[in-house]
Amino acid sequence: MTKHLLVLSTGQHVGKTTLSLGLVKSLQAKFQGTRKQVAYCKPVGQQHVAVGGGLRDAFLFKEHFGLVQDYKDMSPVIFPDGFTRDFIDGKVTPEQLMGSIRVAHKNLYQQSDFLICEGTGHTGVGSICELNNAQVAAQLKIDAVCVALGGLGSSFDQLAMNRELLRQNNVRLRGVILNKVNPKKMDMIQPLLGLLPFVTQAMLRSQQHSGREDVIDAIIGNQEVSTSHGTNLMSGLILTGWNPPSAELAQRLDADNIPCIYVSPDKADSYTLTARISSFTAKIRREDVARIDMAADHVSKHCDFSFLDG
Repeated sequence: MTKHLLVLSTGQHVGKTTLSLGLVKSLQAKFQGTRKQVAYCKPVGQQHVAVGGGLRDAFLFKEHFGLVQDYKDMSPVIFPDGFTRDFIDGKVTPEQLMGSIRVAHKNLYQQSDFLICEGTGHTGVGSICELNNAQVAAQLKIDAVCVALGGLGSSFDQLAMNRELLRQNNVRLRGVILNKVNPKKMDMIQPLLGLLPFVTQAMLRSQQHSGREDVIDAIIGNQEVSTSHGTNLMSGLILTGWNPPSAELAQRLDADNIPCIYVSPDKADSYTLTARISSFTAKIRREDVARIDMAADHVSKHCDFSFLDG
């Protein structure tokens, strides 16, 4: 039986963390009622939060899933700003970095019944430090699955480049999962380990254009109705233009617990803000409990993880 797996992708914001969430949740459900443990590791991380006495970016998995392993093993190597320069200057060596990863992997492997490792960026990220995802997988003797964006031609092109790097390092690719697939095209591109349909409304708040006053009144009215029924729409406002919200409006928004951000034209115009919002990628955070569970369930529903038993 496979006991560890590395989750890779063809690029950033493609779906590694979402797939890892689904894998961990599925394994915990499978092990329920037993003493078996699931572990998670981000061998090489780029983003981090301060936890305890160190800087670790496995906070989301440990806290949400109640994992018992140590943070220092779950995130052994981090590339903060300036790290590449330090590596080039010889302040740190690839042997030191890989040594830290090996120790962490050994500890987690021995302490768990299944270990999910999550890569960083595309398969080649970290090459300048001789520590890309394929090299890490080869050193740890771990198989990989790869996540790509839904489609045929472009997805295949991206997969070909990432697969070649795995092949050069003798890493076995167990399968491919396409994320954000157009539901109408799913039958055309099966079979794979999984096809995750593109979610438009379930995980994202909707946006639409309208006049300023009627939007504000509608938001306040809907919030008041939902509150009276014991629910919260979690509405929010970003206001632009030369006229900031009046004291009366601010009071109404505060009373209904509706956050509001005012941005004056000298800081950014409406178009610039709209462009920023459209290009914004909302990373999953520890506080997003409902979103975490929804993402994990979405993966479990559409992916076949039976290969983990072989």
